[in-house]
Amino acid sequence: MTWSVPLGRMFDTEIRAHWTWIIVLAFIAVVFNADLSAQATAPAGWNGAWAWGTSIATAALVFASVTVHELAHVAIARRNGMGSPAVVIQLVGGAFVMEVKPKTPGAEFCVAFAGSALSFLLTLLFGGVTALLAFGPIDMGRAPLALQALQFVVFILALFNGFLGGVNLIPGYPLDGARIVHAIAWRSTGDEATASAAAVRLGRYMGLSLIATGVMVAFYVDGLAGLSLGVGGWLIAGSSKILDRRSQLQALVAGLRVADVEDSDLARIPPQLTLDVFAAAYLTERTGAAALVVRGGELLGLIGTAQIRRIPKRTWTTTRTEQAMVPIASVPSTSRDSDLWAALEILERTGLDAMLVSGGDDGPTLMTRRAVARLVHERAEVRQRELLAGGQVKKGRFGGR
Repeated sequence: MTWSVPLGRMFDTEIRAHWTWIIVLAFIAVVFNADLSAQATAPAGWNGAWAWGTSIATAALVFASVTVHELAHVAIARRNGMGSPAVVIQLVGGAFVMEVKPKTPGAEFCVAFAGSALSFLLTLLFGGVTALLAFGPIDMGRAPLALQALQFVVFILALFNGFLGGVNLIPGYPLDGARIVHAIAWRSTGDEATASAAAVRLGRYMGLSLIATGVMVAFYVDGLAGLSLGVGGWLIAGSSKILDRRSQLQALVAGLRVADVEDSDLARIPPQLTLDVFAAAYLTERTGAAALVVRGGELLGLIGTAQIRRIPKRTWTTTRTEQAMVPIASVPSTSRDSDLWAALEILERTGLDAMLVSGGDDGPTLMTRRAVARLVHERAEVRQRELLAGGQVKKGRFGGR
């Protein structure tokens, strides 16, 4: 999981802020401070304290706007019987909607549109306050700094929430618009897989269109604006490509259970084993990419490639597995009869190399990423041979005509 800061819990969901907000909020505060410091419309002028205070408050409320946008998704999902263990607040395209599993097209549409709907309501609210201040009986050019600061803040919030709601409706992942397109296509076709393919395809076209538009804008209008459009298009096109591969993976493991990828050669290692010995003897094709750390009959934790990569190789000879392992209480678990795709999604969110599998005769075992990769590779080869055989049959039929 990407680095993020926990903010609290709401609707049984952990709220976290993505680390990039540190940069974004600092940038907003500095830019707005420079803009306000250059103004001298008030009799006393914008002094440093007022300029910095207003710009910092604006940056904080911009973050709050994005947060309530994401919480709108959480609330509507909760109301429709869905949920997610965590939501990561990002500038656009929050992670929550991507993890929600809707039961119907209508539920998916409501969850996906909830964020933009709330952002548009906030635009109307802040826009109304801005208009009241601008066209009211008070001359804002001579108004006290506190009132001018209020006007500046609500004006920026009106613009930003309109931008946030509009951009998130672009039909490309990871934006909400892609989920809206998916819901509409799902409702029209009655098939979720077909709807996913349509949403991914439209997202790819949208990304490429934004890249082309960005190039034209950069050459004929404004370089920075064109670059921003191009980068946005590149991100959308890239996300659509990733989700296309994700859909293909989901199709390959459809109908499989966790029992189909249990590690048949599970490694159980002592906690005092050093990482250099562990990497050489256990992280091989024979045993998979993870092992259980055991003392006597007690399970202590899990260790795999993800853990040892975080530790400098020069210290492997002096670092024990118990110092690098993930405590067993923090390792996700599933049952042998669970759906494989659902288990893979949990594994993806945790970033671990394996998860515990319960229900075996000899105690808990592991489902490793490497075991899953092997199975997917085998099924992909079988699927490829079937497609080739089907093509040859069709070719023979046409030849016979």
